[in-house]
Amino acid sequence: MFKLLSIVLAIAATPCAAETLVQATEARLFLTVPDGQPPLTGLTTTTGGIRRANWLKTEAENSRLIDISFPINWRRWQSSTVRFTPAFTGHIRLSLLGPWKPDGSGSLCRQEVLWDELTATGTTIRNGSFESQSADAPDHWQTQSHSYPAPGAWPLDQREPLAGSHVAASWHNRMLHQDLPVTAGTPVTLTIHARAATLPGFTAPKRLGNHTPAHRACVTLKRGVNLGNGWESPPGSQWGILFTPGDIDHIADEGFDHIRVPVAWHHYLQPGKNTIDPELLAGLEPVLRRALDRNLTILLDWHHYDAFTADPASHTGDFIHGWQTIARHFADWPPRLFFELLNEPHDKATTAVMNTVHAQTIAAIRQSNPKRILLISPGHWGSVRELESLRPPDNDDRIIVTIHCYNPFEFTHQGADWTGNRHLTGITYPGPPDSPWQVPAELTKRPGIHEFATNYNTLSGDQNPISPATAQRLLDAARQWSDDFGRPIHLGEFGAFQAADLPSRLRYTRDIRTLAEARRIPWTLWEWKAGFGYWNPQSNTPVLRPAIFD
Repeated sequence: MFKLLSIVLAIAATPCAAETLVQATEARLFLTVPDGQPPLTGLTTTTGGIRRANWLKTEAENSRLIDISFPINWRRWQSSTVRFTPAFTGHIRLSLLGPWKPDGSGSLCRQEVLWDELTATGTTIRNGSFESQSADAPDHWQTQSHSYPAPGAWPLDQREPLAGSHVAASWHNRMLHQDLPVTAGTPVTLTIHARAATLPGFTAPKRLGNHTPAHRACVTLKRGVNLGNGWESPPGSQWGILFTPGDIDHIADEGFDHIRVPVAWHHYLQPGKNTIDPELLAGLEPVLRRALDRNLTILLDWHHYDAFTADPASHTGDFIHGWQTIARHFADWPPRLFFELLNEPHDKATTAVMNTVHAQTIAAIRQSNPKRILLISPGHWGSVRELESLRPPDNDDRIIVTIHCYNPFEFTHQGADWTGNRHLTGITYPGPPDSPWQVPAELTKRPGIHEFATNYNTLSGDQNPISPATAQRLLDAARQWSDDFGRPIHLGEFGAFQAADLPSRLRYTRDIRTLAEARRIPWTLWEWKAGFGYWNPQSNTPVLRPAIFD
């Protein structure tokens, strides 16, 4: 009956080289419809994301396997609710697994997810609290693996089960599954609780207080704007924008209190030399000094260091030396100049890699700037989910952690060539639209696009994929992490590309900034006068003022 999932499980159970242990940041589960039955439609979830499989051989097979994930952490149980109405009577297979992530050596990263208190309406989950366990697996649950761990394998986590005294565990290559009875037309609600298993030898990050020098500095930041598409463009490029002290006057007059200044420092620092290109400084420093004269705080950022993110091992020395040079040059500047170490670490610049790089770079900066406020970002493009793996140096209380949020991405980056969304246009905010949105012909084969269109056209409120809900969940998680560890949090980028209609951009911008402010998170809008711009440089007038200051 479940031939499709049997193939998936057989592949998952195939022996592989020694796995790389990685702490999970999301839980993952499958819902699989039997062969010959109609696919599930109209699924919703309170957290995370839903997509159809895109790795199986045929479209029919892909359509019957629903892939659901939601964010988790090691500190506390997280919940997600999944709803759907089946179109047939029979059974649906629920599979508990973990994220799929290659480790770069031909194996998958082993990311153990713990589960507890699975409940349902419209169907029955047997032993959803996992209190009844046998040698091979929790009773009523099946696994293709012969290596299911004994109870007590995670003593740190087992001290805090959600209920009872047992939890279940799974990862991508050791799934747990159970067949759930369903009736055509009867709505089903699944409530799932999960958390990340900690790794052997795990040590929790140091928890600082909430009155550190970094907190006092962060309180001075409220509303900022990025000087984007300027000094982070390669010298001589066609997309670089010129910024002058006049821009700073407009920014200050509008009511912003800080600016973020992206610079592609790698174009202006030569390995082995301790100087910065004078031509860069001739344009940059007058703008920075005018900002200080207008009482604006400056976040000076290293942007687009692609060679480093592609191969950190080969470029860490240049990165550290670069920051030593920058730090010495600006050592005598006022405290309202902050350093942001690296914009959006990604690719091989993972959070784990950056933890070491951050520690080394911060130590180098502290030689000349012992009291300078610094900003660091988690990996995967400054993702909130990566905060769980971030480890700022325990003994440094002058560090602000900065994140980025462009959710929902289908709205904020519609029409953006560099993201592959050139043909994705006409998305209004929030959904559903006044008239149904049609999938462009160029996107009909994009995985998940038809499910997105259905949900965008029909769902209301927070269930709609184009709503404030996805951003709100990220900001809630960031606020929680900040409070738990005493590390101030900052939203370094958010915004919507100009391909979106202006009324939608205004609504989106207002929603994100008010969500951030309600959670005591200062923000820096992306950006001043380019494709996401607050300001129209042709007319010298503000475009987004009503969303920020009205």
